[in-house]
Amino acid sequence: MISSQTLRISLLSVVAMLAAGCAAVTLNTVQSFDVKTNRIDSASAFNKITGILVDRGFDIKTSNKDAGIVTTEYKKFASQGNSPPFDYYLQIKTVMRPAPDGRLLVRLSPIVKEQNRMNAAASTEHELEYYTGDPHNVQLIQSMRPGGWRVMGQTLFMNVVTDVAEISGVSVDEVDKNITTTPGDAIGAS
Repeated sequence: MISSQTLRISLLSVVAMLAAGCAAVTLNTVQSFDVKTNRIDSASAFNKITGILVDRGFDIKTSNKDAGIVTTEYKKFASQGNSPPFDYYLQIKTVMRPAPDGRLLVRLSPIVKEQNRMNAAASTEHELEYYTGDPHNVQLIQSMRPGGWRVMGQTLFMNVVTDVAEISGVSVDEVDKNITTTPGDAIGAS
């Protein structure tokens, strides 16, 4: 039989381990994903990438073929929370230009907007973020569970990246990922 003191010590040990950061994860902040190719020209890429964005449900906010720029309107991709409830939107800024090595560079930069549904003036914009690490630890974060807003945003962005890589004749593994990583703890993450 377990004594109450042994149980108390065991519970305190578990709490101490969790507080000490035993649920380690990595926060990944996406600045951009770069696709470099010599298999498609700028004009063709512009038309095909605009089509990809529209096919993925985005409306085009700004486009300039001569400048090689396409920016989408914010697309709502998730709603979560109750106190207060939030809507989450994704915008993708695309720039196409010659890379120093002569290939075409397609840079995809995701921006997330969090909008408080109870207060329209309360919104924030930031780079797309998601967590990686031990799957058990990542699942401790509500936004990284199936249907969580970070998972949904990451999936939507990666679908666009995959489509752009495909039309460029590049594998997703060859895409340059400009990501800042920060060690974190799943216990304090949201």
